[in-house]
Amino acid sequence: MDAGRRWALETFGQYGPLIREQIAKLVLDEHESSLDAQEASGHRSRSVYGEYWRGILEKFEEFFGNLPGAAMTRPGGAPYKIPVVNGVALYPWRYAKSRETELANTPFATSSARTEAANLRPTGVQEALLSLDLPDPQLTEEEQLLVDGFTAYTGDPLVSSSRMVLVAISSSVNGLFSVQWGEVQLTADGYVEWIGDPESLLELQPTLPVSTSPTRTFTSGEPPKRFPDTDVDGEASTDER
Repeated sequence: MDAGRRWALETFGQYGPLIREQIAKLVLDEHESSLDAQEASGHRSRSVYGEYWRGILEKFEEFFGNLPGAAMTRPGGAPYKIPVVNGVALYPWRYAKSRETELANTPFATSSARTEAANLRPTGVQEALLSLDLPDPQLTEEEQLLVDGFTAYTGDPLVSSSRMVLVAISSSVNGLFSVQWGEVQLTADGYVEWIGDPESLLELQPTLPVSTSPTRTFTSGEPPKRFPDTDVDGEASTDER
């Protein structure tokens, strides 16, 4: 079992590996959808692509909010919800629109919503419904034993959580530059810092590849540029206030 898959199991339970793979796919899908919308708009300003943050939040709510053991919460009265799975908040944040911008130098707590997201208290979760449409987590026997052990531990009433896993995204119309995820904590001055080493999801190989080529990943290949390099930006911000 690779380290990234094990960490996902320990953090989010039996659906952790599925969440890990779906994040990689959702981030790319939203990037391509935002490029299509920008191109269709005909605008030189890139403000249409700038709505990426809204689309990725909607995708996270749609795909992760209905998993067993998940709840949706609206932090700080935000106009959006974020999923909380296994007591851990999952927050996608497009923090940059260039390769040069570092996460460590980008303020996170610029709104009450983000501040609260990083400090959520344990919340009630949805009961697992008897649904035939739930995805198969596809765990090995070893992985299921690992999940059972952590489930017993986190079910202890003495164990509480205000944990947040951040999906940190750097992208623009010129490319999807970086997608990292990992647990973070909020610093006193409003920045986030990784707890341990984050994992890059750009080159994550799906368990069930959609391609017959054994060497391709979902980001492999060099796509042609759809937008020229210009100084016309128009993005007021990479995300909500």
